[in-house]
Amino acid sequence: MIRKVLILGNHIQALGLARQIYQCGCEVILYTDSLYSITRYSKAVKQCFIFEDEADLMGKILKNAGDIKESLLFPTNDKLVAFLSSNYQTLSQKFFIGIPEPAIVNIFANKRNTYKFAEENNIPIPESHFPDSLESLEAISWNLQYPLIIKPAVMYEFHQIFGKKAYKCNNRCELMEKATLISERIPVDQLIIQEFLDGGAKSLYSYGTFCVDGKTVASLMANRIRQNPMDFGNSTTYAVTCNIPEIELQAEKILKLVSYFGLAEVEFMYDQKTDQYKFLEINTRAWKWHSISNGLGFSFIGKMLNYFNFNDTSEIKNFDLHIAWIERLTDTSVILKELLKGNNIMNEVLKSFRTKKVSAVWSSRDILPSIMYLLLSPILFFKRH
Repeated sequence: MIRKVLILGNHIQALGLARQIYQCGCEVILYTDSLYSITRYSKAVKQCFIFEDEADLMGKILKNAGDIKESLLFPTNDKLVAFLSSNYQTLSQKFFIGIPEPAIVNIFANKRNTYKFAEENNIPIPESHFPDSLESLEAISWNLQYPLIIKPAVMYEFHQIFGKKAYKCNNRCELMEKATLISERIPVDQLIIQEFLDGGAKSLYSYGTFCVDGKTVASLMANRIRQNPMDFGNSTTYAVTCNIPEIELQAEKILKLVSYFGLAEVEFMYDQKTDQYKFLEINTRAWKWHSISNGLGFSFIGKMLNYFNFNDTSEIKNFDLHIAWIERLTDTSVILKELLKGNNIMNEVLKSFRTKKVSAVWSSRDILPSIMYLLLSPILFFKRH
């Protein structure tokens, strides 16, 4: 029986999880490497530990391991997924682990593995190339269709270095120039050269789910309409639920193929040229806007706890109720930036005012995180930039 959940990570994902876990009657313990975590101010969090590095985190976690296995470890970002995966055998002896087994994590943590898996199983993806060196990239560069993007196989390392998720290249010269620059820090065999899909954030969709052995236990779909920044976003700022059968079909096919266990955000982008929803990646953890499920009457982490505690795999799917999730502070800045660029998004913004919403941070029953988010926002902004 799980009595405690140890959340590894920070910020809005962690806040949403903490509140949901608290509602389920479990004790919440937060482990974060940030002094500026807004989650630590939530009344849902009983204890908060600040860790310096992975060795420190491991030591602090093991100190919380009791004689009885009654705690769940759950990560909020890819780096901490990697930490749990690399220590899976050791930690699973003392804790329940809220991610897939390492072999499955490896398929989706490294996007080269992800796209090769997709190609082998006839899952539509953007056209992708996997050069092993600058020389092999130059050899194929003459035959590529532009514009295209350079993206990493492993995102968190790339983003930590460059502060970007991808680079857009409009021609061959830009491709080789940017690839050469990137190769000074990241080996070329860790990069992906990929077709650029036009349409922006409005063409981004996700299938969010909790799965057991590839069977979906709780599911929803959303169109991630706004993100920050709008071109290659680090985070969603406004998402609204939707119902697209093609996405459901493809997402569930992928999850069944690997007998997936855990939470998953299966990401797609609509390709106007082929009229297809092309598979991009899977986040093997809680994603930023997961708490949109509050407006649909369930929580993904709650369904996971019910599975561990009561072997409950009863299915809940809600694709019909129209509801949105918003991180209001950042979303406002995104809207202002788009208007300053001359992009007319006012119709879309006005439409969003009329949609029922779940707030990323605000809760009348847990006010302090919202106050601290406002007070800490200047520091958080400069830390991200």
